[in-house]
Amino acid sequence: MPQIPLFPLNVALYPGVTLPLRIFEQRYLHLVSETLKADSGFGVALIRSGGEVGRASVWPLGVYVNIVDWSQGEEGLLHVQVTGQRRFRITSTSHAEDGLLLGDIVWLPQEAPKPIPAECDGLLAVLDELKQHASMLTLKFDPVDSADALSWQLAQLLPLDDKVRVELLAIEDPLVRLADIASNLDRWARSSRPNRG
Repeated sequence: MPQIPLFPLNVALYPGVTLPLRIFEQRYLHLVSETLKADSGFGVALIRSGGEVGRASVWPLGVYVNIVDWSQGEEGLLHVQVTGQRRFRITSTSHAEDGLLLGDIVWLPQEAPKPIPAECDGLLAVLDELKQHASMLTLKFDPVDSADALSWQLAQLLPLDDKVRVELLAIEDPLVRLADIASNLDRWARSSRPNRG
């Protein structure tokens, strides 16, 4: 069972999405340095309790990332861009001497790309609208060319509860994931309508 270093985050990350990180803690500066030297990656997982600074516990699912760009900022701050690759399940965690979180993991199956069903036109429109939102400019997305890419990008951008985010990460069929997202959208639409009774 592989063991990988984990980077706890307050935001979920999904495969195919590029996220900027600002790194200043020594353990994470060391992690990035070792990762770049080894041309490898590390895991990111959504924080369940605690914070990004100090110790945190994480949800048991995460995404393995590769560093795609980095630059040195002011006062020792490191700017890194990571792209989500493979999903994994965390079976147990421990801490390195410097406090870095380590996870024993099991890789989840890789998804075979599936075409976007015709009935997902509405979800594509929702995604286009979300991408135009100014706060999303720090995220980078590949063009949507498959059902899995559509589902991951929607999951990244929609205002979901953390529990729902992790549940979506666990779903192995992108069509099932899209159906789940669509049912959540229907529920939000109903709850946001004014009550005329």
